[in-house]
Amino acid sequence: MIKPASLRAALVAALPIYAVNPDKLVLYIDKGRLVSRLTAGLDYEWRYTVRVEFHDCTAEPDAIAIPLLLWLREHQPERLLEFEREDSALGFAADIIDGSTWDLAWAFELSEPVALQPKDRGGWDVTHLREPTLADDAWLTGAAPATLVGEIWLGDRLIVTR
Repeated sequence: MIKPASLRAALVAALPIYAVNPDKLVLYIDKGRLVSRLTAGLDYEWRYTVRVEFHDCTAEPDAIAIPLLLWLREHQPERLLEFEREDSALGFAADIIDGSTWDLAWAFELSEPVALQPKDRGGWDVTHLREPTLADDAWLTGAAPATLVGEIWLGDRLIVTR
């Protein structure tokens, strides 16, 4: 499973405080399952719920939500396309510690397809397949997906900088 490490890296890049305090950003995997079918190939898929916890967070919740949504657009775009499940697709909980500090947790489903190809001399090559991105389906939006560059402002306050 490679998506949790990618998600952590994207969040740390957007919120550098978690590079300084890595113990304040915790990822858990829950409800994991390995899905495969009895076919000629040995392809399979990892499916699981990832829980991302931000402890003693002083960032605006929007400063977390925006990089999270941008990561999902690239790595799990169907989370943003499942309209019948949109109310539960990106669940979160918050513990408000004081006026400026939160414990914030997000939980959502991820999947990772894996393909196996037989090698000429025996054995297998394992490839984690990339997810189709919204850029692959630009006809859906008419534009390329956004990327996190520069700064994000909430009113007159800078909440994300790169």
